[in-house]
Amino acid sequence: MTHPSRLERPSGDDWFSIYRTMVLYDFQAEIHAGFFVSYYRNFAIPSIAKTLAGRGEMQARPLKRSYDTGIVIHEIIANGFDSDRGAAMVELLRRVHKGVPGTSEDFLYVLMTLLVLPLRWVDAHGWRKLTPLEEDAAVAFYSELGRRMGLGPAPSTFFGAAKFLDDYEARHLGPSPEGVALLDATVGALQNRLPRMLRPLTGTVLALMMDKPEVAVALGLEPSPVWLRVPFNAALRLRALRTRMRALPTSPSFTPGGVMSAYPDGYTLDMIGPRA
Repeated sequence: MTHPSRLERPSGDDWFSIYRTMVLYDFQAEIHAGFFVSYYRNFAIPSIAKTLAGRGEMQARPLKRSYDTGIVIHEIIANGFDSDRGAAMVELLRRVHKGVPGTSEDFLYVLMTLLVLPLRWVDAHGWRKLTPLEEDAAVAFYSELGRRMGLGPAPSTFFGAAKFLDDYEARHLGPSPEGVALLDATVGALQNRLPRMLRPLTGTVLALMMDKPEVAVALGLEPSPVWLRVPFNAALRLRALRTRMRALPTSPSFTPGGVMSAYPDGYTLDMIGPRA
């Protein structure tokens, strides 16, 4: 028996609650995979890769940097913008981005990768398609995050966000020495999460996860051949079918302060982010 979404339109159009349900419950694995695609996507933009490489954090502490990126956004999603933990993470984002070189379009692009790419992954590989209400909820969340970070106005629709991302990539996507170096330094973070049998193929898996072949090229990876993409997509379809036949998770995919590879004893918020 297939299971329906737990989603119903809440009173007052509580967009952030809808997005929290999407990320932490209904599409746990799918959005998690989409966040990984977002994380590596920035390395395919030469100007952004140069900025990230210049700061040195990813090369010095790649596993911590990868987990911290996920923790920051999940703390805000799980606890809300106005909670003490959520507000602390927004302030951390504002602090670490202060004085970072880049145009307002660059910063908005990074934000839009977090919105667009996970939702595209859900629509391509999830156990069901997203509803317009869920797309609107995600747009509302990242619009609010951008506003609190002091960024310029974000697109007001998912269509507009996706068009912005695609147009930006059409103009800026490309290989760079910094992008390749960042990938080499951080690919272990993905390898750490893959089944043991797939770890020697981490680069191939990452190339398969990218929805545009030119992204793999920009990252210094070999584009995935069709004969590999077919079984890869088939395995994801099988996983989606099995997920559709199971009950929805009742436990969230993220626990604030919880144990993870980078923090085997758990973490406190003062441990998150680059060293002063």
